[in-house]
Amino acid sequence: MKKNGYNDYFMAGAALIAAAALVLTIAYLTNRGDLTSATLAMSGIASFVGGVFLLTLSKGEPFDPGYVGALPAAGTINLSRVASDLGLMGDGVYLPHQTKDSPILQFIPAGSYHGATIREDFSFAMADGSEGLVFLPMGLPLLEQLKHDAGLRIPAEEANIFSCIQEVCSDVLEVAEIAAVERSGDAVVVTMGKFRLLSCCAAVRAESPKCCTMVGCPVCSLVACILTEGFGKPCSLSKAQVDEGHGDLTLVYSFPE
Repeated sequence: MKKNGYNDYFMAGAALIAAAALVLTIAYLTNRGDLTSATLAMSGIASFVGGVFLLTLSKGEPFDPGYVGALPAAGTINLSRVASDLGLMGDGVYLPHQTKDSPILQFIPAGSYHGATIREDFSFAMADGSEGLVFLPMGLPLLEQLKHDAGLRIPAEEANIFSCIQEVCSDVLEVAEIAAVERSGDAVVVTMGKFRLLSCCAAVRAESPKCCTMVGCPVCSLVACILTEGFGKPCSLSKAQVDEGHGDLTLVYSFPE
């Protein structure tokens, strides 16, 4: 097994050192002893120093995002299969805290969501026509760790909630180069430019795109948890779209009543 260990820093550093060697060789062979030769020598030395500096930054990522992204795929797929085998066809609904100390829960209804009576100590709800699977969202442990380690606090104002999602995705977790959040009618659209965990999207969507809206991966689930806690009402991922050419991920969240 062989993995390409070269990155942009390495290639740029190697190019500068090669250029420095070429310039210094020319200066040595011509040996004119004038201002031009001195300029070539100084340029070569500067290029060599710059190349060495870039090579010190050439170490790759501590974890390859392509491999890391594949880690949670099986969990999402397996839970989706279990729900499907139970006859559940609805999109997953993230339910806000019932009490101050209770967690956010995710509920997969048999069909459309029309409210639910949920008990967090049961994995299946069977009351008032709200049959479905109940479990902790995939992104909830990540949300709790962000609160504990990074001091994350979920705001209640819409603009601040959107800023919170942008900061978490692009600055804290760095799963996307750019994260944009905007309101589109009754829905919220989250666009992650250059999403780094597309390998998870590819693996999950290869099974079925329904896995994304029914269960979701940790990142999509994390965003849903933030929206659910911030707005204090049920939230659902209704659409996940991948632009493989540009490496972008677009998520559309709705708020069922």
